[in-house]
Amino acid sequence: MDKKVKQLQGTKMKINLHTHSNYSLDGEFNVQELITFFKKINFDIISITDHNTCEAYKDINNDSNIRIITGMEADAIINNHTYDFLCYDFKLDEVYRYAKEKYETPEKRQKKIFDALVNIAKSKNISLSNIESYDSSKEYAHTAVFRMLDKDFLEKYNIKDASDFYRVSTIESSFPLYIDMHIVWPDIKELLDIIHNNNGKVFLAHPYRYHKDVNEVLEEVKDYVDGIEICNNPKSREEVEYLYNYAKNNNLLVSCGSDYHGNDRYSIECKYINDDMINDILNWIN
Repeated sequence: MDKKVKQLQGTKMKINLHTHSNYSLDGEFNVQELITFFKKINFDIISITDHNTCEAYKDINNDSNIRIITGMEADAIINNHTYDFLCYDFKLDEVYRYAKEKYETPEKRQKKIFDALVNIAKSKNISLSNIESYDSSKEYAHTAVFRMLDKDFLEKYNIKDASDFYRVSTIESSFPLYIDMHIVWPDIKELLDIIHNNNGKVFLAHPYRYHKDVNEVLEEVKDYVDGIEICNNPKSREEVEYLYNYAKNNNLLVSCGSDYHGNDRYSIECKYINDDMINDILNWIN
């Protein structure tokens, strides 16, 4: 553990290890704007965890006291189920090259997903409206298809928003618009290899957000990850404490973040994080 972390340990830290710049399709701030924002509100440690890319780290000019932990939120597959994984503290160069080659650009990736969803819909006579309106440089494929689907279809499968649609269609194989995301995502073992070979760690992101029971999610994922994100806009203190205790009981590390995108979608602070949780996070930051 380095000297700065030792000095910070035991103090009331302001940490956010899950933030997004505009290298994520739905991020608002550019990299320097994001850093400046967190500096102004006196955060101590952040990680920029853009979706399936490390491009932010080529833009960083950090002349402040804020500490930035290398990060990326990467999608990967376990048992044909798509999960989001927060990758941290890795050596950048090889992971940067891997992400650029494997995940390609957001535009190319989303176009592949959109075309596949449209083909599935056509094969099953599921009606989509305004297909020609889709622009992969501005909108996620699942967000677009969600707005193109008939309301009766959405109500039938209890899909309330685009996030619901994404989770159901990438996890539940019985769903009519289920899509095998191997067209864009690697298996988890491939992601683990590249991150671990570059001295990094892999955490399951937001365990409560997969449209199924959190225990089922944790049991499916726990043997593959180094840790879990215990705080990501939780609904209650009990959610955070439950994940924290699960991590401790299963010898897993913990992280916290708010999934901040530079807008009002999610909060800035990590809610309900106590000193013991902060110290556990500081222990693995090297």
